[in-house]
Amino acid sequence: MLENMATRTEGSPTEDCIGERRLWVAVLVAAVEEWRDGTLRERREAQKFLFEDHQDFDRVCASAGVDSSAFRSSLLRIGKKIDMQGTWNHHMAA
Repeated sequence: MLENMATRTEGSPTEDCIGERRLWVAVLVAAVEEWRDGTLRERREAQKFLFEDHQDFDRVCASAGVDSSAFRSSLLRIGKKIDMQGTWNHHMAA
């Protein structure tokens, strides 16, 4: 009986994999939401992760079961990159 209880309380390898994949999908969703709707700082950090950080981004996408190149292409269709330099570098008219 204790053996059956232990089996019920521990996740199966399949459930563990699904749970881990859902976690990494949530990381990608959070990054996209910050890139689209966050503060300027959040948007810049999210954009850096989504478009410039190839190593971590690729690893997160692989863990989520997502093709990183196709995902980036899709992101560029739904939104545009923000100016990473900010408005303070633009020259004012005299």
